[in-house]
Amino acid sequence: MGRKSMFTEEGTCDWCKKPSFVARHDYLDGKFNRSCESCYDIAKIDVRLFNQGEMKMRERMAQQLG
Repeated sequence: MGRKSMFTEEGTCDWCKKPSFVARHDYLDGKFNRSCESCYDIAKIDVRLFNQGEMKMRERMAQQLG
């Protein structure tokens, strides 16, 4: 699947707020955002960092409960 084929849905980019074809980024907490092709790289990094922090927080909570 090429990068171009990811941007098939029309919507508004949650990073630059411009209407465009967008790709979806899913968060571990069940929420999601969409980015245009020009914001895709920063959005991918942003979502990855959030998800890593979310996993660490869940691990700490599990250790405290266990």
